[in-house]
Amino acid sequence: MFSTRILINWPGSLGLTKGVLLTLTVLGLGCSKTPVTNRTQYNLIPDSLIRPIGASTYAEMLSGSKIEKESTDAKRLQKVGKRIAKTANQKKYKWRFSLIDDKTINAWCLPGGKIAFYKGILPVLENEAGMAFVTGHEVGHAVAHHGAERLSQQLTVIGGLTALYMYLDDRTKMREDQRGLLVAALGLGAEVGVLLPFSRRHEKEADIIGMMYMARSGYPPEESIEVWSRMREISGNNAMPAFLSTHPSHRKRKDNLRTWMRNAQKRYQRNRREEDSLHPIWRR
Repeated sequence: MFSTRILINWPGSLGLTKGVLLTLTVLGLGCSKTPVTNRTQYNLIPDSLIRPIGASTYAEMLSGSKIEKESTDAKRLQKVGKRIAKTANQKKYKWRFSLIDDKTINAWCLPGGKIAFYKGILPVLENEAGMAFVTGHEVGHAVAHHGAERLSQQLTVIGGLTALYMYLDDRTKMREDQRGLLVAALGLGAEVGVLLPFSRRHEKEADIIGMMYMARSGYPPEESIEVWSRMREISGNNAMPAFLSTHPSHRKRKDNLRTWMRNAQKRYQRNRREEDSLHPIWRR
């Protein structure tokens, strides 16, 4: 990215003032378009920098978990994940789809395409199409660079892009408050043990991308709305699932998806599969 090179080579600077950041935004430097929604986003973090951060953090996040690799559910996640990743067409990404043996109702993504599902969410997905939607949702976070976008917004606080490069290259240190902001911007909690929710804007965008990707991968997009209906049922009877923490309401999510449904249906009709992806697999 042209703007990134300017920032890295900024002479004598370890940070960027708010005025400089505003100027860059006005000039269009550091701005890019998200896939599907075509939203202009403010992102100064190059993908080559954010991917290694996601990979190392992913390994740390999974280190204390029991990961299923050979089970039927794990193999199904790999199959669906590969289909959605092929649709996303990010050749530099080394996609990972891990199934964690845990009853938590959640799924998450780290930069660079590192995705994890907890087994607790499977009954909510109910079928392979439901899994395709949530997989597409998480892939959407990755391809829309939501983690990098959130980190870009914090650069003035942690010292700018040059300071971030130096920190990651072990050539400088950050104060604890700066490091805390860096970790939080990537969507991580205390001691890299908790995933923090994305903003409501990012969640709505990931829903749209997820539905479009599932449709282009041959899965009926209407099931995306059914997933949120089932999530609502569960959240009404039990504690709020982690997957919904501070996220948009079920109604707003479904209304958002309906706005894009006709477009998604057209893509599904071109790519639909003969297999029955709506057949119930997991029971609540």
